[in-house]
Amino acid sequence: MGSSPPGFVRCWVAALVAAGLAAATAPVASAATAEVHDYDLGRIDMPTPGPRGPIPVRLWGTIGMPVGPGPHPLVLVLHGRHGDNCPVGPGDAEVWPCFGRERRNDLGLRHVVRALAARGLVALAPDLNAAFTAGWGEPDDVRRWPRIVNRVLARVAREARRGGGDFGVDLQGRVRLDRIGLLGHSISGHRAVRFARGPHGASVRALFLLAPVFGRVALPDLPAAVVLGSCDGDTGTRGRRYLELARRATGRRRRVFLARLPGANHNYYNRTLARLGHDDAPRRCRRRGRLRPRVQQRWLERAAADFFAATLRREPRPAWLRPGAPLPRRVYGLRVRVRRG
Repeated sequence: MGSSPPGFVRCWVAALVAAGLAAATAPVASAATAEVHDYDLGRIDMPTPGPRGPIPVRLWGTIGMPVGPGPHPLVLVLHGRHGDNCPVGPGDAEVWPCFGRERRNDLGLRHVVRALAARGLVALAPDLNAAFTAGWGEPDDVRRWPRIVNRVLARVAREARRGGGDFGVDLQGRVRLDRIGLLGHSISGHRAVRFARGPHGASVRALFLLAPVFGRVALPDLPAAVVLGSCDGDTGTRGRRYLELARRATGRRRRVFLARLPGANHNYYNRTLARLGHDDAPRRCRRRGRLRPRVQQRWLERAAADFFAATLRREPRPAWLRPGAPLPRRVYGLRVRVRRG
């Protein structure tokens, strides 16, 4: 795992203390409406091993803020390795950066950001393409991914403490940095698990793994949801191993919920990939039984919003997230196989 520069850590820790004090007396805000903005914090040169030196990274993405004073819990919505649309250069290697033509996989999850913000959660989807690119030496998301995430969290922490408006919304006093959730799609599901288990994951309170890569790392003892699709031609159903390991873990207190969605593929949760027609479903999945992209996306919006509202805001849980409730056959109108551990 990569580490943040010491100044970032001090900033984040100070913001945690302030957030905890503010949360003790602040009322819960109404989440009937929300504002969503794309943000651009500019370009940085991030340290990375290799002969090419620091990698250029543009800190941009999308953020959603509930209407109301807060403070509100924070959820990071983290896209996977889906390609960045950068051109191919000498030696068939990608050219990085290519900010003018980059494929914005983060904006493909803007609909999830909006749904979370409407439930009283600050939601932020950063661009992680720099973590996954092969255009700056060997791919190195093991180090780059947590460094980008920590940079973004440090900027949120700074604005939550003293304002600034760089995100396009007022964050001062409105973010609970002691209650963070991570929603990771594909390889970012695995990276989210590692982050939550690492030294910078102390404030992570819940994990939502969407069609995740399974990297032989057990879940930390946090509430977790794992969503799989029966027509996923990328990671398949290997994410079920997170539930299996959790069931065998001794001393685990937090529950894990797994939902398998018949007819769902890997990419259509992300609107950027859906618009490009990146259908990864294997041939055995007949189109007649397949879910349309918008259906997958609406299901994800409701499932993620309910999960994080329950785990971070302590709202009532729907039946599929209640440990003692009968296992439902349908969730949000779709056939779903639910398992708990």
